[in-house]
Amino acid sequence: MPTQRKVEQVAKISELISRAEIAISTAYQGVPMAKQTELRSQLRDAGCEMLVVKNTLLRIAAEQTGKPEFAQISEEATALVVGFDEPVAAAKALTAFIRANNDTKVAIRKAVVGGQVVNEAYVRELATLPSREQLVATLAGNLVGKIAELSGLLVATQREFAGLLEARAKQLEGAA
Repeated sequence: MPTQRKVEQVAKISELISRAEIAISTAYQGVPMAKQTELRSQLRDAGCEMLVVKNTLLRIAAEQTGKPEFAQISEEATALVVGFDEPVAAAKALTAFIRANNDTKVAIRKAVVGGQVVNEAYVRELATLPSREQLVATLAGNLVGKIAELSGLLVATQREFAGLLEARAKQLEGAA
């Protein structure tokens, strides 16, 4: 018979993974509590959460939510880093912390991105991509540039056409 505490933990894990855009399984054992708190703070600033989970409870939550891929990332002692808005932010925040604190034992194991289980290399590669906001801004800038170019071409074509009409009118006046 599961305890009330475990039922609540499974409910919390289920809620997190049902909203997750990315969930990164990390090793955290041996990391001082001060560093864990610093990591949690940096993740929170990036719109992410970190939750230490029991693997059996993660497997139960994965089964309950119909997301079996989350059971595949549960191995050894697991701290789950979950990103909700976009996968890049969580990957960037976690890899930046690991890079800045290479003396800690925080390590990326596996992740679930878009319903697919991926390895550490994929997460590190994901961290090098621009954010969704940067991509949208670049796209918008490119579109505005192309629209301005098209507008310039239309104005030039209009002037050229007006000049041709004027020349033809003069030509017809001279012939009459």
